[in-house]
Amino acid sequence: MKKSFEIESDCLDIIKRIKAIDKDYFVVFNPKKQKFELHNRAQRYSYCLTFPFSQLDERAYLLTLKTRVQNSDKLFEEMERENAKLEKKKIKEVLDDFKEKLYDS
Repeated sequence: MKKSFEIESDCLDIIKRIKAIDKDYFVVFNPKKQKFELHNRAQRYSYCLTFPFSQLDERAYLLTLKTRVQNSDKLFEEMERENAKLEKKKIKEVLDDFKEKLYDS
């Protein structure tokens, strides 16, 4: 079985739109994983990401835009904000659980 193969076109022109972002981008389908992957010919190791979707659509295009190197600072800031929010939520849950156990005894 072939490891993966390049997708050169699609009915929604997602490939064309992704290549408009960066001419070196290309998309392959990995039959073993049943997933689409984004690659970049300009990179030594071409792999960029695996799309978490079962089909190529607008979400793949938007994820490509969001994760490109030029947006990395913004993406890292977004991840930091989300991590801080999750940490506050977890601390609150632990404190609430502790209070509940303290008052139940």
